[in-house]
Amino acid sequence: MRNEYSKAEESYIQSRDLYSGMGDQLGLANSLTGLGQLHSHRHEYAKAGESYLEAQQLYNQTGDRCSLANISLYLGVLHRQQAQYEDAERLVREASTIYRDLGLKNRVEVCDKVLDQIRRFTEKALTPGP
Repeated sequence: MRNEYSKAEESYIQSRDLYSGMGDQLGLANSLTGLGQLHSHRHEYAKAGESYLEAQQLYNQTGDRCSLANISLYLGVLHRQQAQYEDAERLVREASTIYRDLGLKNRVEVCDKVLDQIRRFTEKALTPGP
């Protein structure tokens, strides 16, 4: 599995460099998103956050609202994984609002499920142990 992640990372880096050299902002943003997801799966949260934030800037520039919502959701999940629940909730709500504006009900439902998870984690964190 480790070798597969290394190969995937190499591919994302190559595509990132290729799209960057071509000046293709959307391709670059998509490569950075994939790289961020890879880092997130490997629990490399700082690297994942950097990739997501860079992709977010590019999606803002290109006006790709659906991908911008996806990045907000990914960042929200990333913050949840690090027990940063306030930031996680804010980002997932941001994603949900964009999805709702775009009429993507199934993606809003995904956000609702993630928000429920965040609430449960928050309650658990606030509940004193035995």
